[in-house]
Amino acid sequence: MSHYRLRAGPCAPLLNTVTLRLMLGVALSQFALLSSAQAPAPLAPSSQSLSNAANAILIPDRGGVTVLKLDDQLRVGKPIEDGKALTFTSSDSIDGVVDREMRLKGRAQIRRNGAVLKADEIKYDPDSDVANLVGNTELSKGNASFKGPKARFKVDAREGEMDSPIYELKDNRASGTANKLSIQTADVFVFDKATYTTCTPENLDWYFTASTLEIDNEQKEMVGTHGVMRFFDVPIAYVPYFSAPTSKERRSGILAPVAGYSSRNGIDITQPYYANIAPNRDLLLLPRVMGQRGVQLGAKYQFLDQQYAGTLAGDYLPYDRKTGTDRWRYDWQQRQNFSGALLGMGGIPIAGAWTGYANVARVSDNLYPTDFSQSIAGAVTSQFRQEVGTTKGLTGSLSNWNVSARALTFQTLQPDPTVTVQSPYNILPNVNASYSNRLTPTVADASGKYLALPSGPVTTFSTDYTRFSYNVNSNLAAAPAGYLYSQADRTVIKGAMALPQITPGYYVTPKVSFQANNYAATSVTLGAPPPQGFAIPTLSLDSGLSFERDAAELKGFFGRDMLLTMEPRAYYVYTPYQSQAMTPLFDTSDAGFGVTQIFSENTFVGNDRISDNNKLTGGITSRMIEAGTGAERANVTLAQRQSFTAQKVGLNGNIINPSTYSDTLGSGSIRLLGNFSADMFGQYNTQLNKFVQTTVGGSWRPTPGRSLNFGYRNVWTPPTQSFGPTPATLAQTTTDQYNVSGQWPLTREVSVLGRWGYDALSTRTLNTLVALEWMRDCWTFRGAYSQVLNTSQITTTQVLFQIEFRGFGSAGSNPVDIMKLNIPGYLPTSKPIPPSIYENYQ
Repeated sequence: MSHYRLRAGPCAPLLNTVTLRLMLGVALSQFALLSSAQAPAPLAPSSQSLSNAANAILIPDRGGVTVLKLDDQLRVGKPIEDGKALTFTSSDSIDGVVDREMRLKGRAQIRRNGAVLKADEIKYDPDSDVANLVGNTELSKGNASFKGPKARFKVDAREGEMDSPIYELKDNRASGTANKLSIQTADVFVFDKATYTTCTPENLDWYFTASTLEIDNEQKEMVGTHGVMRFFDVPIAYVPYFSAPTSKERRSGILAPVAGYSSRNGIDITQPYYANIAPNRDLLLLPRVMGQRGVQLGAKYQFLDQQYAGTLAGDYLPYDRKTGTDRWRYDWQQRQNFSGALLGMGGIPIAGAWTGYANVARVSDNLYPTDFSQSIAGAVTSQFRQEVGTTKGLTGSLSNWNVSARALTFQTLQPDPTVTVQSPYNILPNVNASYSNRLTPTVADASGKYLALPSGPVTTFSTDYTRFSYNVNSNLAAAPAGYLYSQADRTVIKGAMALPQITPGYYVTPKVSFQANNYAATSVTLGAPPPQGFAIPTLSLDSGLSFERDAAELKGFFGRDMLLTMEPRAYYVYTPYQSQAMTPLFDTSDAGFGVTQIFSENTFVGNDRISDNNKLTGGITSRMIEAGTGAERANVTLAQRQSFTAQKVGLNGNIINPSTYSDTLGSGSIRLLGNFSADMFGQYNTQLNKFVQTTVGGSWRPTPGRSLNFGYRNVWTPPTQSFGPTPATLAQTTTDQYNVSGQWPLTREVSVLGRWGYDALSTRTLNTLVALEWMRDCWTFRGAYSQVLNTSQITTTQVLFQIEFRGFGSAGSNPVDIMKLNIPGYLPTSKPIPPSIYENYQ
């Protein structure tokens, strides 16, 4: 028989176990005192020793023998100036004249301040500070090393030259050869007739040749003349002069061009230019040439400061050859702290902070995102908002109050002539004042193991004023739902008080709340009825239990200790009925029906509707949890809502034949050691004996870079009767879609990726992606073919390809973003591991 216990509650047998162990320990301690062996006196406890007690290792007594402590890591000393550093030499033999000339023969070395000179023979003249190296010459400093037949080097000045060098720069895994090397300083190297590559000598797939090549390790920059790029010994590019970074630090300059093909634009090439204005500001210029449309200029400016941060971006096409019009877009996003006080952890404003924001975007026409967006998410965008707002936290005796204001307008696009997108009301403005007696975040207790939950009642209050405005502009078809007013003022007052009683084994939260709405509106037509306000209270009681037990039967399957929980929950809510048939509808919609919404007070989202309730919702959740880590491996939830009186308030009027029961909801998920996962959701109508909503998703990711994903969604809409302005609907399936995607390697170098989305109702493919990644030692090729059904009449086809030369640059259009968007779990090819400072240790 399986027995559950209240999770860490007073009824759990853990208390008795601890008590028995303590009593047994005290009894056994009496026998321990009789023992003749004596342990060394313990050291005085300290905060550091206590904090590291879990990682401490006891060293046995050695009878007075000194035991050296082992250090667990290499440590880097402080840098020493060259003038103060000592010089060390070593060789098989040495001869010469003191302070005049020294000859080191056989495995000769000179070391000074991290620099190492090696050769078969070294002649060093202290007067001229010149060292002549002959035979198997090697110079190394940090992660840079040079090898050649002979060299001449000034030790103190760090200057010199080498014939026919072979060099290696491990900071970016680069190497090459040259006719001659001139070392101007400790960090500046100039090569004559040089090559440069990040490939290994065994796989020299690409390399770059230059007449002169200067590498500055301090500035992390490479400058050269007459450069030729060769791929498999075939010249593919020539530049008379070039400058490129040798690290990932930001630098101004021309970036790799982005090229591709689109069925909407033809050949599409963008040549970015990056301007590193300051450490906290930069500018990206994006001139773009489209074969079927013309030349577009884009820019993106980013700024970051202690009190503000944001971006300003835009595009402008003076004349579109396909439409004969100007096309443009702008986007401004900014966050501002006006109070001068710094923000808290995670950017959360501290008490009394005054902050503001702006989120403003607009385009020239309905088809701009479809024509010019370079991502699927942007191509299907149908609404742009222009919003500015501010929030102020009060201080002193009003420290529990927050006030805010915002203004918001919308640009709603109509890209599909067969489908009308509904436009919301503009908000000009919205002002809100809210009170809460618990604005401070939850903190940990003194031990740091548990959260100290605040106790006592939870009180909230808010008042909200909004002016809604809508200008039809001969587009009545796109008007908001229930459109009757061109302008309206709405005032909303809310208040609530809850008394949560929370323990580790159970919780009970009674709550009483109210909402009052008042309207003053301007009707579109004469004789329209005045808007109706309301004042409605709500009473709710939320409660739940939490049981758990050790699942020893699962340890053999998972190989670790597991816990099973059982968490029943009951939620009752009562809201009296008040007709809202004459109440306007400005910003409210149906909340839907899911596991989260079934445990809520209101079946609507927004402030214009309050559903009448006399409902009890019951549900139960069971989880499978790793005892050692707390990771959740599986959970199952079942819930159903029972109405004692049927709900009458509907979104667009009163419901004619309301039902007193709800469908049964079920959801489940499973995670098997990170390799296989599945999520399921179902809504079952017991009266119709039919699933009206089904969602299934699964993925298998055995190793990084391997993933298979599947998704299915079906929604069946039962028949409804006509009420209010909403027409009746017949029973029908409104959604029946499949999605399959994955990433899988064919060989150690080649991986294939793909996605297929299918709509069974229209028997059409929604989106298709076929991609390939080919990763070699020092370069990666990515190619992708994408086809997306933007609207019922527009399908966009894209061909994207990119070749990336590791540590040097790339060419083409990067398809990584489109791969991430289409394939859950997609991982790009791995980047090289950064070199260690000890990698070239000598």
